[in-house]
Amino acid sequence: MSRIDEIKHSSHRHQLKLMRIETCYQCDGCKEQGLGSFYQCNNRRCGFHLHEECALASGSGSITHPFFKNCHFIFYNEESQSDTILVCVACGKNVQGFMYKSSGNKAHVLHPRCLKLPHNRANDQGVNVNLRKKLPWMSKCLICQSRKISNEIKGWAYVSSCGKFRYHVACLKDINFENWNNNVRLLQPTDGRNTSIFSLLLQKSSLKHKTPTGLEHAEKAAIVEADKQLRL
Repeated sequence: MSRIDEIKHSSHRHQLKLMRIETCYQCDGCKEQGLGSFYQCNNRRCGFHLHEECALASGSGSITHPFFKNCHFIFYNEESQSDTILVCVACGKNVQGFMYKSSGNKAHVLHPRCLKLPHNRANDQGVNVNLRKKLPWMSKCLICQSRKISNEIKGWAYVSSCGKFRYHVACLKDINFENWNNNVRLLQPTDGRNTSIFSLLLQKSSLKHKTPTGLEHAEKAAIVEADKQLRL
């Protein structure tokens, strides 16, 4: 499927151009951070950016997700006016901008990027990890070493069939940005596309010599553990 190089989006007055560069940015649609290709205003003084998923989300009709049978999601491109805090069921983070929301009494809310997550990823050793909503209780996330994101939210995760590899979607989002300057990647696209099969890349680059934080301890532990599993 070809990618659209230039679009006009209802949320912005200028044309938006697809930028194929790998850099961090703030999406003005969903208000989440972004990493990788994005749509940017042709007038750079605007500083307007959108994730590809946010820019190309459909405002007409509804879409479905295999995790929610008999459930239809509608795209909203405005911030919720409700006093209730909306939480993405995939990553457990607050939803503050563009979103997909399901109909029904118990509405489910998803970030556009979370709704479009690929269902399969693979590492360079041929180990497949699949996106799961219902997670096996025995295994823990290799990044946070926990089974749930919080007491209230389990969140989605990528899990291998053997159960040795498990990564919370929330943890992957956090650690990718935390490690950007250190060039450490856990799950990255192999061909530059956000919706492609992902590769599990554990690049052990030189980290800055400083007192490690709790997150850095978790990052190093995840790398060591994943390396062990890759050798099995």
